[in-house]
Amino acid sequence: MQETAIIARVPLFSALSPDQLRTIASAMQPGRCRAGEDIFAQGAPADAMLVLSSGAAVLFRTETDGSQTPLTTLAAGQSINHEALFRQTRQSATLRASQPTTLLSLTRATFAQLLDQHPDIRAALQGEPDAERDAAINPSFAEQRDDEEILLQTHRHWWSFIRTAWLPLLLLPLMLAGAALVDSHALTVALLGLSLALPGLGLVYFAVEWRNDSVIVTDQRIIRITRTILALHRQVTQVGMDSIHEINFDIPPYDPFARLFRYGAVIVKTAGAQGNLELPMMPNPEGFQKLIMEDRRYFENRKAQRHHKLVRAEMQRWLAGDASKDDILAPADDGPPRPLPGSNSYLSTKIAMSNGDIVYRKHVSVWFQHTALPVLTLLIGLAALVLTFTLVNHDARTVTFAAAMVALLAGAITYYWLDWDWRNDVYIISDDTITLVHKRPFFLQNLRDQILVERIDNVESESTGLFAALMKYGDVSMSLVGADEPKRFIKVPNPQAIQQEISRRQHNKAQRRARYDALQQQQMLGEYLALSPAANANPAPTIGDNHPFGFQQASVPHARAKSDAAPTTQAARNPDRNRPPRVPTKAPASYPPPNPGFEPSGGPRPERFRSRPET
Repeated sequence: MQETAIIARVPLFSALSPDQLRTIASAMQPGRCRAGEDIFAQGAPADAMLVLSSGAAVLFRTETDGSQTPLTTLAAGQSINHEALFRQTRQSATLRASQPTTLLSLTRATFAQLLDQHPDIRAALQGEPDAERDAAINPSFAEQRDDEEILLQTHRHWWSFIRTAWLPLLLLPLMLAGAALVDSHALTVALLGLSLALPGLGLVYFAVEWRNDSVIVTDQRIIRITRTILALHRQVTQVGMDSIHEINFDIPPYDPFARLFRYGAVIVKTAGAQGNLELPMMPNPEGFQKLIMEDRRYFENRKAQRHHKLVRAEMQRWLAGDASKDDILAPADDGPPRPLPGSNSYLSTKIAMSNGDIVYRKHVSVWFQHTALPVLTLLIGLAALVLTFTLVNHDARTVTFAAAMVALLAGAITYYWLDWDWRNDVYIISDDTITLVHKRPFFLQNLRDQILVERIDNVESESTGLFAALMKYGDVSMSLVGADEPKRFIKVPNPQAIQQEISRRQHNKAQRRARYDALQQQQMLGEYLALSPAANANPAPTIGDNHPFGFQQASVPHARAKSDAAPTTQAARNPDRNRPPRVPTKAPASYPPPNPGFEPSGGPRPERFRSRPET
């Protein structure tokens, strides 16, 4: 059972069922190493994946001058050499046990035989749909991305519920004592019923309040969901992994139960103080901190590897001559953006633009609140005008007509002013920026606050009150790097959807930046290949796995011609318009950053949790 639990933490086998994991475990061979003993040596053939059952080991590379460069440390439960299961390779570093260590090894030959004998394992490893993952894990988790995996879903420690349950538990004996002192039989029965019903309802309420608050950790972000039933308050806060700079936990020294039951506060710190996220009374705060730190490292490793794959793919397309005109030129400018048909009615609060931007106005209830008094004034003026020519005598018509016209004029001007104000206070979400526009008629005020999407640390949506819950509106706050105060969308419809839209734009921005960097790297490598003195003598390279840059020799006759066009065409194309071009001036010594022999799929993946009970 222990071996199965350890193997389940290997990223390659994370999608397997318990029976399949036991099959894998039975095929693995155990081994032991003493402290200081080499588990494998640099340059030796790599023919097996290794999993540490216990102990620890250090991975280091020996340089040409004899010096040793530490690369990483492996602890119990971590694995190495996944690539050896699929192809012949050699160890690019040495793994040495730093303490007595036990290992599990799975050779390439055994693994191939295992896949032949168990087609269900082959199908699971090839990525057939995982019903558990596709199921809705939490209705309050608004939008799980297609490439996002949930690592942990938890609540505050159970002690946070127990310490609030003392009130209904104390109320029970008091009401029972009161029922015993009453002489009336009917009143005694009523008090006995209430003594059971009220504490029971109180316990149910506090239990639901505790379950409503949850924390979700994915491989891309942290989401905290807080809800209060009586206040009809709902708050969703999320922080991206790339915004996290520091993770701390604090166990209150004045609370003896904190050490007894192992709970404390976890503080997630970002570049800006406003973006910090505090998670109180979290179970096992030290383990929670370790999970997020491992998740953060895994996120960075995976991002670097995605960038490496993009560079290789772009270079392959360039060398093969497959770059299309759309890949070279920036999108054509079709003029100023226009609202799409059907999205801009008189009281529209969400307007989709032709360039992909989305314009939000405040909730329509704000328009009704602002224009109710002017409309009432207009109606009173119209009624006075009608009465002036029907019921009022000729002597009083001059006064009533003047009053009616004043009411009509005041109502019309006020209505125009407040309607224009609501219509032109907008929030614009685009791929690169978020713009807050605040205008007043007759050029009395025109404020335009523009924010770069990449400067946003965290995004928070909040809705409070009965009216806000019924009308589905609230506020959205964005904490920025280096800003003292957050930027807010005030009283916007469906704030959770707007929060998810901002999060989606952030995600897309990161992907476009990675592609832009890959194109710049492609240009740099293309110029290197085209201008190299040996370019005419040697065949042009293509993408492979044996060259330090990922190249292997192949014949591509038109590679030089394509590289001549690359500097001009790639400079003209910049999908990230708000970012100045950053063309590298020389090739790096090694690309991507070295991570030899250790977790080719992105580093040690954080242990996957799903609805794990608090302990």
